[in-house]
Amino acid sequence: METNNNPFKLMGYNGPELFCDREDETKQLITHAQNGVNVTLFSLRRMGKTGLIQHAFHKAEQNKQQKTVYIDIYDTQNLHEFTNRMATAILKAFPEKNSIGKKFLQLLKGFSPIISYDQFTGMPEVTLSFGNEQQKQHTLSGLFHFLELQKQPVIVAIDEFQQIANYPEKNVEATLRTTIQHLKNVNFIFSGSHKHLLLEMFNNAKRPFFASTTPLHLGRITHEKYSEFIVRLFAERKKTITEEAVDFILEWTGRHTYYTQALCNKVFQLSPKAITLETIFTACDTILTEQEAVFFQYRNLLTSSQWNLLKATAKEGVVLQPTGAEFVTKYQLGNPASVRRSLQALVDKEMVIQEVSENGHHHYQVYNRFLSRWLGKK
Repeated sequence: METNNNPFKLMGYNGPELFCDREDETKQLITHAQNGVNVTLFSLRRMGKTGLIQHAFHKAEQNKQQKTVYIDIYDTQNLHEFTNRMATAILKAFPEKNSIGKKFLQLLKGFSPIISYDQFTGMPEVTLSFGNEQQKQHTLSGLFHFLELQKQPVIVAIDEFQQIANYPEKNVEATLRTTIQHLKNVNFIFSGSHKHLLLEMFNNAKRPFFASTTPLHLGRITHEKYSEFIVRLFAERKKTITEEAVDFILEWTGRHTYYTQALCNKVFQLSPKAITLETIFTACDTILTEQEAVFFQYRNLLTSSQWNLLKATAKEGVVLQPTGAEFVTKYQLGNPASVRRSLQALVDKEMVIQEVSENGHHHYQVYNRFLSRWLGKK
């Protein structure tokens, strides 16, 4: 294990040693797959969905229980791109050097593929061509059928699955559902960060995927687990950190996975052997200064009313009644109707997140924790 490199990674899955907790969620994903249950996994953006999927896949592959295929469709625009992305993911899961990979290449040859290689990673990328819509659907069915024929059960994770609702083709959901429902050897994890869109797809009786999965919500890692993780990673690299410093990190970032990792990453960069609260303050100021140019750009993208509401939300931290007289008057936000319109715009732009507490009440926070801290200082 490398002990000098920064252990607080901001991108990708870097192995179980650098992965914090999620033991219950990992077990649930693997157990559901073993029992033929498809899962809808949802959480806020940058809460660690992709890392969790890859961690569960690492465990499954390590135990040789299932084969795994991960497909990220966040930036796909249509069913053609979805099919290309799926073919690429299968080729990565079954490399051409082994017998199964060779069989998959033979299958692809019937779909007129162009196989290129990423100049940075060296990984293959597949581009397929289609003469008509029927051929496209036939190719998609062929890819799923290939997975169905494997000796080992296969888990397919489709990340940012709600993206298919934006495809221009008609009946994409129905097409996928019709194909998927007949598979016996393949199970699915449909994940995404747009909770309301995913729940609409899987909970609306009029939609093809209605009641076809078990939901799994990915929340925040507990204070205790995250604290132990942070202390351990610093200690393994011959650095100590005080309890109050760890507590401040977790409070300042709200235990939101990405922002906690990012702050710890900066602390590691700046830190001496002994990390104190003063070290954390310096790291926080450094991050906000580095991000300031981006934050000022947000001002140009919002109306005055939206910007003022965003600042007020940041200063409050958590807003329970955004159209209430006390909050509106305190920050001179105008009339409740105007606040309601601005709030909806901020939610749509993913600048503000709406969450539901255990007692069923809605509350609002600025989505970006660093932006929230920066605004709170202004």
